[in-house]
Amino acid sequence: MSPFLSDLIPDILCRLPVKTLLRFKCVSKSWCSLIDDPHFAKLHLDHSLKTSSNVKLFLDNCIECDDKAYAVDFDSLHNLVQFPRPFIAEITKYRSRVIGSCNGLLAVYHREGGIALWNPSTRKCRYLPPLDDDIISDHDAFPGYHYDKNTVLGFGYDETSNDFKVVQMQRSKTQNCYKVLLYSLKANSWKRIQDCPYEFPTNYNDGAYINNSLHWVGDEIGEFYGGKVIFALNLATEKYYDVPEGDTSFKMKKCGGDCPYFGYMNAGVLGGRLCVSRDYSTCPVEDHINVWVMKEYGVKESWTELFYLSRDEWLTNIFHTRAVAYSRNGDKVLLDEGGGRQPAWFNLENETGETLSIVGAPQLVSTMIYVESLVSV
Repeated sequence: MSPFLSDLIPDILCRLPVKTLLRFKCVSKSWCSLIDDPHFAKLHLDHSLKTSSNVKLFLDNCIECDDKAYAVDFDSLHNLVQFPRPFIAEITKYRSRVIGSCNGLLAVYHREGGIALWNPSTRKCRYLPPLDDDIISDHDAFPGYHYDKNTVLGFGYDETSNDFKVVQMQRSKTQNCYKVLLYSLKANSWKRIQDCPYEFPTNYNDGAYINNSLHWVGDEIGEFYGGKVIFALNLATEKYYDVPEGDTSFKMKKCGGDCPYFGYMNAGVLGGRLCVSRDYSTCPVEDHINVWVMKEYGVKESWTELFYLSRDEWLTNIFHTRAVAYSRNGDKVLLDEGGGRQPAWFNLENETGETLSIVGAPQLVSTMIYVESLVSV
């Protein structure tokens, strides 16, 4: 084979789906070595992210005890596939749930089984080592269901050190704080970092990863305002910082009320930008939320209202609603309640909703976007 053709092979192969590449490993030893190479995995991932290709919608069964996970092509919502989950589901035990997606890897949490980093495309999985006994003994694992207020989680990629990291915050039963543990995939170990300087009034969402940081909403310790602060933990420096808020004093254009009080329900990522849901359940005119996006990260003036949802008019529970992704042409946003209801499309132009329906999938699912990759765990 000529050198010219050899040079073209990686560029051609990086455009193919992971399933095809895994099959092509049987072509020859050189192809197998190329596809297994971490540098090729990065080339393939970079191409997928640049072209928005190989994007999947992960479907997590919220109600039934199910050992399987499901995914579809995000653009078409067709080609349903199912595969075994990292943790076995038992009727009498807690179910696992996905706490984050980054570069093709999913982080899966099970209260009794621990945490696993999982590549659903290659079916490879790494189970994280358990926490130290002194951390576990100082944590009250109160009964709960899908989310536990006493355990706060997040998953992201530290670009500075080229390392995947998991954050697990545990509410201390002896101190008024959350103890924070940071896991490094490179080191395959946990370490204790600075306690979280905030309280979590609600915990319906895990950390939102953007700008090398994980983001949550909270309150100052000892105060309860229902989530007045947007804050982040930088995965490289391991320092916390506040994210500037947008205008909170304006009069809502649709409800017509002054809305003197609000709290942030959650932080998320939409179209590569930080987004938040603002709760106005105390509005004297209409119980509603607004979803805002930060068009330029860190710039207060770039916060822009994206849409408004009324509790009476919307298809699902707006208090748990999170924005998942824009449609391919950007005219709709997929919204997910996180459990117990069906996700739905919100049409940005006419402000109508349409329940998501996928043939063969469980009826009630929580959804998450991930990109297929060859990234190894």
